[in-house]
Amino acid sequence: MSSTLWISTAISCFWPGSKTLLALSAFLLAVVYRRTVFLILAVTALVGLSLVSFRQAALNNQFLQSKVGSVVRLEGVIATDPVLKEGLVIGSYRKPDQLSALFKLTSIDGTRIDLPLRIRFNPASDVEIDQNLIVNARLVKSKERKVAALAIATGEITKIGKPRNLFRFTSKIRDDFRALASDNKAGALIPGLVLGDTSLQSQSFITQMRRVGLSHLTAVSGANFAMVATFLLWLLQFLVKRLRNRLWVVGIILILFIFLVRPTPSVLRAAVMSAVVILAKYFGERSFGVPSLAAAIMFLLLLDPIQSTDPGFALSVLATAGILLLSPVIEDRLSKKIRTIWIVQSIAIPVSATIFCLPVIALISNQLSLVTVPANILVAPVIAPITLLGFVAAIFAPIAPFFSNFLLLLATPLAHWIVIISQSMANLPAISFNRIFAFFLLFVAIMIGLISGHKWVIYLAILFLSMQLMIAHFTWPGSGWQIANCDVGQGDGMVVNLGEGNAIVIDVGPEPEKMDQCLRQLGISSIPLLILTHFHSDHIGGISKVLESRRISQVWISSLAQPAAAYQSTIKQLNGIDIKIVQQGEKYLLPKFATQVLVLWPKLSLGQMPTLPGDGSEVNNSSISVIIKTKTLSIFAGGDIEPAAQELITSSGYLSEVDVLKVSHHGSAYQYLPMLDRLNPKVAIISVGKGNSYGHPDQQFIAELNSRNIQVWRTDLSGGISLASPNKIRVTGKEWWQIRWG
Repeated sequence: MSSTLWISTAISCFWPGSKTLLALSAFLLAVVYRRTVFLILAVTALVGLSLVSFRQAALNNQFLQSKVGSVVRLEGVIATDPVLKEGLVIGSYRKPDQLSALFKLTSIDGTRIDLPLRIRFNPASDVEIDQNLIVNARLVKSKERKVAALAIATGEITKIGKPRNLFRFTSKIRDDFRALASDNKAGALIPGLVLGDTSLQSQSFITQMRRVGLSHLTAVSGANFAMVATFLLWLLQFLVKRLRNRLWVVGIILILFIFLVRPTPSVLRAAVMSAVVILAKYFGERSFGVPSLAAAIMFLLLLDPIQSTDPGFALSVLATAGILLLSPVIEDRLSKKIRTIWIVQSIAIPVSATIFCLPVIALISNQLSLVTVPANILVAPVIAPITLLGFVAAIFAPIAPFFSNFLLLLATPLAHWIVIISQSMANLPAISFNRIFAFFLLFVAIMIGLISGHKWVIYLAILFLSMQLMIAHFTWPGSGWQIANCDVGQGDGMVVNLGEGNAIVIDVGPEPEKMDQCLRQLGISSIPLLILTHFHSDHIGGISKVLESRRISQVWISSLAQPAAAYQSTIKQLNGIDIKIVQQGEKYLLPKFATQVLVLWPKLSLGQMPTLPGDGSEVNNSSISVIIKTKTLSIFAGGDIEPAAQELITSSGYLSEVDVLKVSHHGSAYQYLPMLDRLNPKVAIISVGKGNSYGHPDQQFIAELNSRNIQVWRTDLSGGISLASPNKIRVTGKEWWQIRWG
């Protein structure tokens, strides 16, 4: 049952069109094998396909779609708590931060309509859940399947009335509880663990929790509801004798808890799943839980069939299945060593849920952390106490803050334990899949081996995985590497090895996590020189994580303080570090590392330069350009300089031949070929994101490189690139079948 549930849920979530294929396959199997189960599967798939089609047709409302791309007047109600979303790096610029919430639309330009939207608006807007609004917004298409469109507010928001009393009351509890939280990671974690409120957590900590496999702790799930319910049942046995009455009390408390953590689809789903577990315990039969789970799935999909394509739905189902099927087995084993039942269950519930969810987690993230299960085991004993203490503290926060503070004082050391586990395990390696298809094949092979009893299939899958990881471990960056270009997507991030964990770093990519992960793989702990060529976000966006855990001796920055917002943000983060503006002709020696750096550009006064299409010629042409010579290699790196600057560098007298060319501006068409001929490199490296909207790299320029017998290596095709010499090049690889350490 569990293997079928895993496979079918994964298929339905990641191949939405597969329901037709699933139905036809099941009908064929029913005919061939004359098995009722296949016929039931086929009918179920067809019903699900029909429901999803009807719902999708409703979301594709023709009137609404005719308004996409234009600014319209919307009326409706905020359906979820607004969440702050950091602006993404798009090309050279970072979009502004925005609040995001689900929006139940009731009217467009005065025409009545009932559809769900996603709305984004200014973080300064004082808007809360259940608030009726009128707002002018631009409608755009959304990739989010459960909404009809994305609305981006373009003006002031007019609030109509106030939220209903129940939501105002619960918002008051949440606000007061949040205000009592300690100003540290543990304090920020508690509202997330208790109420699913992650607003106090930093993005880096959220990413860290996700990497370790603990992010589910701050998402109210069926496992969380089941833990609360289990503890309440244990506590109420001393006050209420009859089990039926205890179940009624727990049910009422959980209903109230739903409104406190917000009645979003995911929370309602979690509540239904926890009800399955409670009913299974009530009837005292493990076999009752699986039919109840099936009934709950059917009920939820009839209410909202789009959930069938939601990975969160799959995780909720699998977590509940794990609690029903695996948790009793773990409890039986642990109860022989641990006498206290609620401690046993507080360990068994999250661990069993995590194990069942691992396949879908790997499909979502393309990674499988080896520390997820150990981390969940280590933090499991503190989850229930934190949840109980936090829940009571939240209830009393508006009326007895001193009592709530005392309870939080007891809970905070327990939350510190989770922070310690997360921090200590975040840097341990994870298995990274270039394509989810590779993991899916491995998973299916292992499941076939388990079901059929053919252990050799399992051994082959494990052997394939082990060989891949061994090769990945010894292949990149390789011993004696001198230069590495990190795979940071559409951006730049290059590392020049100085030895013993030291490196010169040129640009830090658009995202903190990718650059940090690359530097960890390269073993870089100290950066004597960090060169930020210019202040476009695809070159400086990852600065925070680079600074977080490494010693930086000096930072070179561009002479042009533009774009202003990116410049100010970067300078603020570099507070306390030696910052230098360099200019053409300056030469710097690092005698300890037998390395020299010659600055070729910019001049302090750039003058007027031609403007080319793109994100900003003036800023691009302010990029720091250098030739770095180590014991064994020389490299030219010039940020995003365009032909005007390249021509001036070529005629400056400072240019010389190099072994390696870091191609400027991600291989764009704007290149000055005489400069290429003067550099005469053996290898050209292009740092570029796959499928980027700029058309980088330019194929005609690639042809120019090839015609000069220059080896061309691209991060979009090869991943991370390392060189020990012009003839010793290694890559992380991006073939679909490759599995590596991440």
